[in-house]
Amino acid sequence: MAQVDHTALVEREYMVGDNGVIAGLERAARRFALWAWINVGIAVAGGFLTLASYNTASLSGSYVALKGAIVLGPVFAVINVVRYLRTRSKINSIKTAARGTRPAAQNVPTRAAAGPAPQASGQVFNPPPGWPRMPEGWRPTLDWKPDLSWPAPPKGWSLLVGSELLMSPLDLSDDLDFGPPAQVTKKRLNEAADHAADAIAWQICRVAGESTENPLMTLSKLDDHVQTATEKAQDRIFTKLLAETNAWVQESQANIHEWEAALQHARMILERRDAFAARSRQRIKAVISAAVAPPRQDPPPAPRPAPEFIRTVPLSQETRAKVKPDQTLKRRDRILGWVALGILAVSGIVVFGVQAGFTPSSSAASPSMEDGFDPAVVKNLERQGDWAQSGSFYMKWVPDDQYSCTSGAACTEIWLWTPLYGGCKSAEAMVDLLQDGKAIGTARSTVNNLTRDSPKRVHIQAASGLKPDQVQINHVSCSN
Repeated sequence: MAQVDHTALVEREYMVGDNGVIAGLERAARRFALWAWINVGIAVAGGFLTLASYNTASLSGSYVALKGAIVLGPVFAVINVVRYLRTRSKINSIKTAARGTRPAAQNVPTRAAAGPAPQASGQVFNPPPGWPRMPEGWRPTLDWKPDLSWPAPPKGWSLLVGSELLMSPLDLSDDLDFGPPAQVTKKRLNEAADHAADAIAWQICRVAGESTENPLMTLSKLDDHVQTATEKAQDRIFTKLLAETNAWVQESQANIHEWEAALQHARMILERRDAFAARSRQRIKAVISAAVAPPRQDPPPAPRPAPEFIRTVPLSQETRAKVKPDQTLKRRDRILGWVALGILAVSGIVVFGVQAGFTPSSSAASPSMEDGFDPAVVKNLERQGDWAQSGSFYMKWVPDDQYSCTSGAACTEIWLWTPLYGGCKSAEAMVDLLQDGKAIGTARSTVNNLTRDSPKRVHIQAASGLKPDQVQINHVSCSN
C-alpha cells in the first residue's frame, strides 16, 4: 500500500484557503460582528429619536416612543454577538485540530559558523568580510570548510541568511545615475536606500571582524558614526536627483499636465528622502541581526504514519457538521438584519411625520410650543390662584367697572398670560355671548407679541345689536 502524507490529508479536509471552511467561517464572523454593531446603532438611534420626540411634545401632548428599536436592537445585537463567539470558537477548534495532526518539530542543535548547517529553504550563503564572493546559487556542502587563509569571521557570524537579508552594498563612491527623473520609481529609491544601508552595515561588520567582536556590539558603539554615514548616503543619493527633478519642474511649466506630473514626482522623491534615515536604520539593524543569528533549519522529515493511522485522519461526520458553516443561519441573519434596518427607517419616518402633524400654524390649544412651559411662570400663576388655564394660556377676568362698551353692544376684557418659552406672536381670544343662558353670538379680539415675561390686557367688543346678559370664555388660539 502506498504511503500517504497525513498532513496533506488534514489540510485538504479542512480546505484551508480562500474558499475553504476556515475562510467561510471568518467571513461569517465578520458579518455577525457587523450586524451586531448595526443593531446597537439601531437601539441608540431609536432612543435618540424617542428623546427628541419627548422633548418637542407639550406637557399635555403626546410623543412617539420607538420601543421596537430600543428593545429589538439590543436583542439582535446579543444574538449576533453569540453567533460571532460561536463562530470564532469553531475556527479555533479547527486550527487546533490541524496543528494536533502535524508532527511536532524536534529540537535540532545549531552548528558553529565554521561548519555550515544544512540550509533551509530560502537561505543563501553569507560570506563574512574578507571572504570571496561565491557564484550566485552556490551552496556549501556538509563537508565544506573555508580556506585557512581567509580571515576569521566576526563573532557569532552565520554563514546562512535569508535571501532578502543578504547584504548587497551599494558603492557610494561612484556617481549615482538614476536616469531621467520621470523614470525614477518609489521601488527603485527604496532599493537604493536598502543597498546604501547594506554598505554601512558591511563596514560595521568589517570593523567587528578586525576586533573579533559581535557586529551588534560594534553597532551599538558606533551609533554616531552610523548617523553620520547615513546622512552622507542620503545626500549622495538625493542631492543630484532632486536638482534634476527641480529643473524638470521648471522646464515643464508651459504644459500644465507635465508640470503637475513633475510636481507629484518631486513630492514622491522628497518623501523618500525624508524617510531615508528611518528606513536605513531599520535595514542596518535587520541585516546585522540576521548575519549573527543562528542559521534557520528545517526540521527533519517526520516518519510516515502507519496505514491504520492514515485511515483515522479524515474528519468524522459529527466534526464535519460542527465546522461546516450553517447556510440557514446566514440567510436568517441577513433577513433579521434587513428587518431591523426597516424598523429603524419606518420609525424615523413616523417620528418626523407625527412631529410635523403636531405643528399647525394656528389651533385651539396653541400647538406652536417648541420650547415648552417655563415652570417658574406656571408656579407664579398657580400661586396667585385667580388665573384659569386654557390650553397654553392662563386667563383672568377684568371687572366690568374698569372698561367701557359701545352703546347697544356688549364687551368684556381679560388678562392673557402664556408660560411658553417661545411666547406667541399673535393670540386671538374668543368669548360666547349668552342671553338667558343661551348663546346668541361670539366676539373676539387679538393681541400681539404675547411673551412669558408679563400678561396683556385684551378688550373684546361684541357686534352692535347683540345685548347679552352674560359672556363666557370660549378659547384662545396662538399663531406664530
